[in-house]
Amino acid sequence: MHRAPVVAFVAFMFATLYALVVHATPVAAPRPRLQVAALPASIKAPSPADVVAGKLDASFEPQPSTYTRNAVESERWYRLTTDLDWLDKTSPVLSFASVAYIPITVYAPPDYEPQELWFAKLEDTPRFSRHHLAVELPRHWRAGQPVYVRVAADSFTRPVKATLSDMASYQAEDLNHVRLTTMFASVQVTMILAALCLWMVLRDRVLAYFIGYASFQLVYQMLVSGEIYELPGAGLLVPLGTHAPWLFGALSAPLSISFILEFCELRQITPAAARLLGWMRWPYLVFAPLLCFPFAERVHAIASAFNLWFMLSSLWALITVTLAVSRHGRQARFFLIAWMPQVLFTFLRVTQVLAGLDLPRWLEYGFPFTMAFSSIVVTIGLADLSLRARRERDMAHHLADHDALTGVLNRRALVRRLQAAVTDARLQKAPLGLLFLDMDHFKSINDRYGHPVGDACLRAVAEAIGDELRPSDWLGRYGGEEFVVGLPGTSHDNAMAIGERIRARIETLNVHSRGSTLQTTVSLGVACLEGHADTADDLIARADAALYRAKTDGRNRIVAHAPLAAVGG
Repeated sequence: MHRAPVVAFVAFMFATLYALVVHATPVAAPRPRLQVAALPASIKAPSPADVVAGKLDASFEPQPSTYTRNAVESERWYRLTTDLDWLDKTSPVLSFASVAYIPITVYAPPDYEPQELWFAKLEDTPRFSRHHLAVELPRHWRAGQPVYVRVAADSFTRPVKATLSDMASYQAEDLNHVRLTTMFASVQVTMILAALCLWMVLRDRVLAYFIGYASFQLVYQMLVSGEIYELPGAGLLVPLGTHAPWLFGALSAPLSISFILEFCELRQITPAAARLLGWMRWPYLVFAPLLCFPFAERVHAIASAFNLWFMLSSLWALITVTLAVSRHGRQARFFLIAWMPQVLFTFLRVTQVLAGLDLPRWLEYGFPFTMAFSSIVVTIGLADLSLRARRERDMAHHLADHDALTGVLNRRALVRRLQAAVTDARLQKAPLGLLFLDMDHFKSINDRYGHPVGDACLRAVAEAIGDELRPSDWLGRYGGEEFVVGLPGTSHDNAMAIGERIRARIETLNVHSRGSTLQTTVSLGVACLEGHADTADDLIARADAALYRAKTDGRNRIVAHAPLAAVGG
């Protein structure tokens, strides 16, 4: 596999990602700063009416940043204000990032009615995408005027970032987000559909594994981004909540391993490592149902064990594929090129989460980009695998129908071709000629010069015969030094003329092999289709009888079957 085109392709794809992310990044405009105060966790489940009425305002404690932490055991309350009046031409938009499946309730002026925000909330006409949980605030929002936010309890505590922006900027950013996520998802869907079309024709198991794992990964990605809830039927996944991405992530892993084993041909190239990798699939079938139960949110050991097993199996898969590449596995190279960017961005994403850093846009969109990139490269690899299989199949068919020494049809294939030619000649009421050729004194050539020289003579004679035939004619080796030529649509006189050209061509043929130059001749018998009762066997028998006469009459000549000779005279 040529490296330069692959490197250029990978560089182009990542340059495209950079351009898309830069385009998606909005230009920041000066605006009032958001100030966050939190109600101490010691105040357990206060009444929303008391909070909104301002009775607990004195208890809110200022926070050093706009990050708000949710609690494990109980909900948390936050009081948001600005240091300046909102004077922008468009309304302010309050959005929350890194929320995932945590329900948030916003109480905003002037009426302070609760507005429920949730990742999996289904709406008839959503105002914004699910990139963040967002709500429009009053346009004339005053400095110090509070907005109260209730963040529900979540067993996996994570920081939730509150951001304030104007409506125009937020909608522009939101639109760019939708464009990017739609493009990445569309690429993956296209690759899955392409593989599905191939599977419907080939019924190859490796294609089924690719369709399965790529589909589950796509659903997982859309569950994490929330975009799947915009699709029809997605309401069925709402009751699962945060368990839904866990489930599809757990189901995609064993299919991914099965695909790697089949696609990279690991069982043939690295059998020992492949056996261990194959065994690593089965624990995922245990994790999948466990992660769906409600107690999975409280028992962190289940999620931790799943993540640990995922990391171990991914690392071992990477080692096994790399080992296959070192042993010149062609398909393993395709997969390694497709998979490495995804592994890199996964590592960076995990590092960002563990370090509590902000999620940059290049990393946010990098992971779905690498999944789309992986689908493209793997689909190219699948096409290459299908092309190789087709070539091997065609080669097998060719070897089954052709003589290994001369490359012409073998006896079984030429008899089958002759039977079809007889049937066609009857239907079209067209003539059909047949030449039966035998090399003269071929045994003496083998005895004197050896079988390699005899084989060279056979190849040279077969090539010379083929040069004198039309595209519609065909040539086969009947056995030993005997050849049969089929001449569809050829009358007796034309068959005799073609046979004479072949005889004269071979008579002047010089065969050079192993330092020797020798000449040979052929004897030919001619037969043509006569009546409706004629069969392929009858035609061969008459041509063979004419060949026998040519041999007994002195060789190096062409003789027609006796009735044909009388008609021609």
